[in-house]
Amino acid sequence: MSSEIKHKPIEIFCGTGGVGKTTLATSRALFLASNNLKVLLITIDPAKRLKQILSLDDDDSGRISNISSHIFKHFQDKNFSFDALLMSPHATLQRMAKNNNQVEDFTNPILKILARPNSGMNEIMAIVEVQHHLQMNNYDTVILDTPPGKHFIDFLESTHKIQNFFDKSFVEIFKFIGKQVDKTTSFMPKRIINNIVSTGIKKLLSYLEKVTGKDFVNTFIEAIAVLYANKDSFLEALTFQENLKSQDFSNWFLVASVEQQKITEASTLHSEAKDFMHSDNYLAINKCLQKDLLSWQTEKYTKFDKLRSTMLEREQNLCKYAKENFSKVVEFPEVFDAFPENHVDILATYWS
Repeated sequence: MSSEIKHKPIEIFCGTGGVGKTTLATSRALFLASNNLKVLLITIDPAKRLKQILSLDDDDSGRISNISSHIFKHFQDKNFSFDALLMSPHATLQRMAKNNNQVEDFTNPILKILARPNSGMNEIMAIVEVQHHLQMNNYDTVILDTPPGKHFIDFLESTHKIQNFFDKSFVEIFKFIGKQVDKTTSFMPKRIINNIVSTGIKKLLSYLEKVTGKDFVNTFIEAIAVLYANKDSFLEALTFQENLKSQDFSNWFLVASVEQQKITEASTLHSEAKDFMHSDNYLAINKCLQKDLLSWQTEKYTKFDKLRSTMLEREQNLCKYAKENFSKVVEFPEVFDAFPENHVDILATYWS
């Protein structure tokens, strides 16, 4: 890399599966922490590759783990650390419950289902969690390892889902179910209003009652009411989307791999996310072999020579395409090591 990339309050790593996105994000966290910055690395990727890289356990999901520099060879003699968080929708809901004195309300079985890692709430809760840490202002940089491919776009669009969910028209549900949201004491029972505003809602709940029974409908209503009572926590996350558009606020890294030839997929992601991005977005090409291939001595016209030439030409064409379609391109080498933490260790040295 020709010059060091300036850190921002939030840095987003995105890309398709298998390109080394999580490894690069972790190496960035290690590098910034080595420069005396307070760094939080959050992974939203359900595959949780970060767990393997940093030897974290399932029990660590949802709570911040402190990662010491001593586990990385190039940084063993230095004394610093960074924080890492395996995203857990359940833990985020629990934090919200404690903040609003609603721990008992959050035992609702439907909320427990929604809090599962692969539920439809995953991206929304991730936005809420990230915004929480940004507001706490305990870190110089929050690094975000996003879900792969289209799930990354779903993550970006989660703010629209939040806005739609808490739209003013949603109040009609509470007019029907006979509950009102009180800003200080959660929600309180209220006389059911006979004048139904939305017949669509009435039909939906009536249908659910016939199919699932009254108990399920009551549980469903309670779950919605709990979420709505915590709407402030969700609505605060809406500022995240607008902040992403600020050049002083975020860096974007679209990760592609020479090995998988997924530059075109990165271009597609770049195009789909253009409404959220600004000019400080980088294409990070991972697993580059050009330096090794150029030093590889082979006898001419042999199979090994043909293999070397083919691989070299493929990588050069890919890099040419990248530079023609992206204004900022950074390259990282292939790392030949059996241990994932050593990949992070070596790649961290390439950020400066």
